[in-house]
Amino acid sequence: MPAEAAARVVDLVKVYRTETAKVRALQGIDAEFPSAAVTAVVGPSGSGKSSLLRLLAGVDRPTSGTVEVGGRDLARLRGRELRKIRRGTVGYVFQRPSDNFVSYLTVGEHMQLAERSRTHPSTLTPDGLLERLGIEHRRDHLPNELSGGEQQRAAFAQVLAAGPTLVVADEPTAELDSESGEKLLEVVRSLTETGVGFVLATHDHKVAMLAHQTLEIEHGLLREEPAGETTRMRRDPEVIALARGHALYRPQQQEGGPRRGPSGPPVLEVDSVTKVYPRGSEVVHALEDVTLELEPGRLLGLMGRSGSGKTTLLNVIAGWEQPDGGNLVWNLPNGNGAALAWADVAVVPQKLGLIEELTVRKNIEYPARLAGRLDELSGRVDDLLEEFGLVELADRLPSETSVGQQQRTALARALVLAPRLLLADEPSGHQDAGWANGVFDALRRATLDGTCCLVATHNEEVAVYLDEIFSMQDGRLVETVGRPAETVPRN
Repeated sequence: MPAEAAARVVDLVKVYRTETAKVRALQGIDAEFPSAAVTAVVGPSGSGKSSLLRLLAGVDRPTSGTVEVGGRDLARLRGRELRKIRRGTVGYVFQRPSDNFVSYLTVGEHMQLAERSRTHPSTLTPDGLLERLGIEHRRDHLPNELSGGEQQRAAFAQVLAAGPTLVVADEPTAELDSESGEKLLEVVRSLTETGVGFVLATHDHKVAMLAHQTLEIEHGLLREEPAGETTRMRRDPEVIALARGHALYRPQQQEGGPRRGPSGPPVLEVDSVTKVYPRGSEVVHALEDVTLELEPGRLLGLMGRSGSGKTTLLNVIAGWEQPDGGNLVWNLPNGNGAALAWADVAVVPQKLGLIEELTVRKNIEYPARLAGRLDELSGRVDDLLEEFGLVELADRLPSETSVGQQQRTALARALVLAPRLLLADEPSGHQDAGWANGVFDALRRATLDGTCCLVATHNEEVAVYLDEIFSMQDGRLVETVGRPAETVPRN
């Protein structure tokens, strides 16, 4: 392997044999990943990106072919030799932020453990990494006390603290707001100058713009690009998307003017709600005097940086957490919302909450089965499978699909009963541009049937889809931005 290459794969094949299917995730990939450079691995959900990264990190073993990291074929290594590579040469950031942690260790303790395993020099100290990524104030907190975006930055920090020469990260900016994402990418830029190589699976055009080379995988195959296309795509995010047959959050216009969902009294009035968490001697004000009305037929956005209180507000509305002050005034057939059913409120949480022993279809059917309406809604289940590109995956378990496909499964499950209120936490976070489009098109169609959709997101690009935007900062609604009806995208 040339000295400038941090890793390479030759005729790489990975086949997963599961209880329900045989999945050819990679079908003969040849690629080289240089040191001192960023390689962006792109492609639609389920294309094989995560499988490639797990093989480069030594987490999985190839079915056939070669995976060389640091000049050694990982397929030939066992036990201590493989652990040595994983500990000192290659660092891996899992796609789900929570998978990167030991639940009972603080962020600082994770950083200390990572530094102890360092076998290569690094220009960044653990404290310096936390500071540059904007989470130094979370050093003494446990992982479950962090937001999804804070977990993502902490996971990246601990991998870098170990001083690897190759960093493999799966969607490292998926749950980050613009400012946090820029901080992370600036750290990546600085480390490439010291010789570190990065392989980043991504749907984020900012990562693709940063990359020195872009590899596109589709159906487990490497898609060839015309000479010079990668450089051109790094300069123009619109070209990145269009070259892959996608759109960058461009709403489809409805002929004859915009259509609105049915109007009526609010499904829910949130009145001066507060929520605090004690953390040792510290009191965290997660929500401060939050007031808003959620009306039927509306697609609303809750925007703010990670840690601003968006998820906490969704959890309080869903009844998963109790407010410490204020009131939730429901207008539901069963009264005050004391016993919320799936048809009243459906939730798409960041962790998705799919039932692992049920297939994709059965997960989507689950609310209908509980409501005793499965026979009545079987056609709707079929329509949702088609709408979210899940027909061929219907009989697979969630673990046999990509995270993006799991996210669409969770959204289909939430929509099956046409709920009065749908709460979605970063519903497009793991989707490519085309499927992000599809997710918001589906939410818009739900509003036309009367559902109120409240979406928590840090992604400002989805603002074109929203009827109204509520901006959060430090637990407060600091600004409300209305969108004139004639500019609201409708399908």
